[in-house]
Amino acid sequence: MSITTVTHLHAASDQQDDLAQLLAAGRDRMRAAEGCESFDLLRDEDDPCAMAFLQRWVSHEAHDAAFAERIVQSGHLDKVLAVLDEPIVQHTYHVAS
Repeated sequence: MSITTVTHLHAASDQQDDLAQLLAAGRDRMRAAEGCESFDLLRDEDDPCAMAFLQRWVSHEAHDAAFAERIVQSGHLDKVLAVLDEPIVQHTYHVAS
């Protein structure tokens, strides 16, 4: 069953451009992964430090495998965490009907 995740991230003051670049690079890595159906990076209209990922995957397993290999093991996650001022918030959804 496919899943959709919404991930919210918030850059520290004066770090929004760095975060946007890191997130775009991470998005591109994940888009190329097997099982990724779509992966968009969104920027809040009212808060330039607030960004979100909207992702659709064929399964939790596909997402988790890609994230571990392409983001965590590569050290990319550590770079992202270094420019945040709030914890990452992620929610996962299934189609209701």
